[in-house]
Amino acid sequence: MSSYNKISVKSLHNFFDAVLSPYELLPEVAEALKTHLVEANLCGMDSHGLQQIFGYVKSLQSGRINPKPNLSVNSVRPTTIRIDGDRAPGQYAGKVAMEKAIEVARQYGIAVVGVSNSNHFGMAGYYTRMAAEAGTIGFATSDTSAVDLAPYGGTKAKLGNNPISWGIPTGTSQPVILDMAAGTVSGGKVKHFAYQGLPIPFGWGLTEAGEPTDNPKQVAVNLPASYKGSGLAFVADLLCGPLLGTVAAMFKNKAIHDGANGTGHLFWVLDVEAWTDRNEFEQRVQNAIASLKETPRLDPNQPIYYPGELEAMTRQERLLTGIPIPQALIEELTAFFGEESVSPLIH
Repeated sequence: MSSYNKISVKSLHNFFDAVLSPYELLPEVAEALKTHLVEANLCGMDSHGLQQIFGYVKSLQSGRINPKPNLSVNSVRPTTIRIDGDRAPGQYAGKVAMEKAIEVARQYGIAVVGVSNSNHFGMAGYYTRMAAEAGTIGFATSDTSAVDLAPYGGTKAKLGNNPISWGIPTGTSQPVILDMAAGTVSGGKVKHFAYQGLPIPFGWGLTEAGEPTDNPKQVAVNLPASYKGSGLAFVADLLCGPLLGTVAAMFKNKAIHDGANGTGHLFWVLDVEAWTDRNEFEQRVQNAIASLKETPRLDPNQPIYYPGELEAMTRQERLLTGIPIPQALIEELTAFFGEESVSPLIH
């Protein structure tokens, strides 16, 4: 098992500043990317935080990610908006899209925003939290530019291990945030187990030969969360590919950096006040949460959490005590970026 280094939010921000500065991202683009990555680690979604920086830097180097994107926003109908992400980091394109969805939903009661020609957008719950904190209900999903999930019963990747997220306001600082992968877990979580030097449960992934494994370093194909996860992944591929005018993820070519092969996202926002009194709604949500948590437990020592509660608790703890980073990840960062860049992160 790997040892851990506790790092502060400021140190993590400064590290991202240092490693991204050579690529001259627009200030608002860089800020969206850095803030998102830090929030992922703060919330315990380590699979979508610091360890993702390798892929993003490689994509900046290859031209897959455009450091100076010029997003194109089009609306043929008032509540349906299309955005061409111009190969932006998905965290920036996603933030702009959700902000637009919230704005339009407040005017019309509902909004759907589709983004094409984008990149990996991080944790879907980041965007649905934006919606919930604005007093609206948010949905977010995305496809991938490279498939890594086998359909239920299969041994080869045909689907994206796509995220599904809902955000619902509670009238408190802790909204309901359901954020899950269509796979048993995300591919990033499998990789994080490798950094921690831990085995994974059988049922998370298959080797290149299609055999079950408990070694995270041998996983070549992720497995779906039963037939339900497989179905959700396929639907997300269709919503974020064919619906937006491109092909399903299984037909995309990651090596080609254009709109047809870029990542697609779909965001959907409902304004609560278009449906019911917001204060009454939020009170009823709080009542439902309280009742949920009072459910008799199978294990008296295991609390019942509502979606997003554990992440909120983890965030508060890590703000106080620091973010734990596996030593193996620190070593890989050092090999990739150099000791001069990484040393301030841990000292």
